[in-house]
Amino acid sequence: MYECENSYFGIHMILKKYLFQGVACEKGRKGEEQRLYRQRISKASAYWRALRSVQIAKIWNSAAEQMNDNAWFMKLNMPALEMEGTLIDPKLLKVSADKLTLPQQFTAERKPDDAATIVVSWQNDPHIKGERLLDELMVVSYANDQFSPVTATSLVRGVKNGLFSLPPHPTVATHVYLFMASRDCEAYSESVCFEI
Repeated sequence: MYECENSYFGIHMILKKYLFQGVACEKGRKGEEQRLYRQRISKASAYWRALRSVQIAKIWNSAAEQMNDNAWFMKLNMPALEMEGTLIDPKLLKVSADKLTLPQQFTAERKPDDAATIVVSWQNDPHIKGERLLDELMVVSYANDQFSPVTATSLVRGVKNGLFSLPPHPTVATHVYLFMASRDCEAYSESVCFEI
């Protein structure tokens, strides 16, 4: 009888040790996932701080219906970041998101003989009329985790093409984010990014 109890005790201890190691291993994995998630949130917050200005806050406040501006920005931009927080591609980042529609067939490229000038063109939805044709094209340039302030281009939706100068900083922009703003700057479109 004593031998049987001893073997039961031994099996119980082996199972307990196995389960404990399994739980410890599971906790370690979850701890690492949580650390990476916090790192990702921290990087998204850093992008928010880099972009944040009076106008960017206004854009995101307008777009966020049931969240604050920071939370809405984070929610829409988390897919642009790897698990540890590195930016997958600047094109995935959104600097604007709101209710206005973005023009169709949008193109943007540097002017061949002037690197500081961007040539843009687009098509308007045939249903857009009236005041919406006066929405102005806005630009934010990007390079090496630095963003320019939101800059008006003086191009309105109705003209469907034109030229504008890049904001002076960052000096060697690699990407531009373009979006439309209403005349009163109370409504915005989602941004679209172009590598230039």
